Amino acid sequence: MESVALKKQIPKMPKTIVMVIDDDKSINKMLEFILKSQGYDPILASDGKEALALLQNKDCPLPDIILTDYAMPRMDGCEFTETISRLERFQNIPVVIMTGSEVDEDSMPKTKNYKHFIRKPFDIKKLLEIIKQLTVTLVYAI
Repeated sequence: MESVALKKQIPKMPKTIVMVIDDDKSINKMLEFILKSQGYDPILASDGKEALALLQNKDCPLPDIILTDYAMPRMDGCEFTETISRLERFQNIPVVIMTGSEVDEDSMPKTKNYKHFIRKPFDIKKLLEIIKQLTVTLVYAI
């Protein structure tokens, strides 16, 4: 009986919000399905400009992590990452760059929020582990 009372006192943790930016609609839809099935709340954008517009919309929730494609039209993943790193509200959001291009770590943005890159096609378990590692929050018992 006591454990039921304790469960009622513990507030439900909000879902982790993951922004996915990719010009390939099939990758966006696949990641949306996988993320939802794992309890995440995905936000989708087709390129960096659309993602930036979403982030600047006060009705859009602030993501806990951003997964962005490296090569996209209008604004690529590096330019997007560099842009949000200059905007105080977004500086602490970790960014993972996904790429099918032959690039290396030296080609990635030199910003505080860039954290990791992963090659396409990627291992879903590895991507989920990266998301988990970069969004872990500590909960302290009172």
